[in-house]
Amino acid sequence: MKSPDQAAFKSIMIVTMIIAVAMLPFVAKADSHMQHSPPAFSEFDANGDGTVSEEEFNTFRSARMAAMAEAGKPMKGARYAPAFSDLDTDGDGVLSEAELVAGQKAQRQKMHEMHKGGDGQGAHGHHGKGMKMPTFGDLDLDGDGCINAEEFAVHQAERHGKKQDQE
Repeated sequence: MKSPDQAAFKSIMIVTMIIAVAMLPFVAKADSHMQHSPPAFSEFDANGDGTVSEEEFNTFRSARMAAMAEAGKPMKGARYAPAFSDLDTDGDGVLSEAELVAGQKAQRQKMHEMHKGGDGQGAHGHHGKGMKMPTFGDLDLDGDGCINAEEFAVHQAERHGKKQDQE
């Protein structure tokens, strides 16, 4: 005969295992959204010569966009992405690591400002009763085709801050 302590322990272990198994899909989905940093310079520099040609740049960008679309995560902010010539600030026909990193940083800032829309409610039109509804692009601050927890929290903080000001 089992003691009451053993039966309680066994019940707790079973419930814990059921909860853990039930949470696996959510953990996997969260992991897939964690990567939101821009690609590294070495990913663009296919031949490893320390510079990125326009061909390397366009080839990598096209492949990345295709892979993201195939994974069901199209890069919604791609239409705002800078051209190679915008990043080649010294006009030498190749990108240095410094030029690429500076361009990526400027692009993230531009997307953040654009999506912020000046009023914390997004840059897009009205929906229903005069309320501005955010689009996916409004929440995807870094333009990577995913909305991570940090981007959602920024949106929520801005939205709730604005709502409190109106009351």
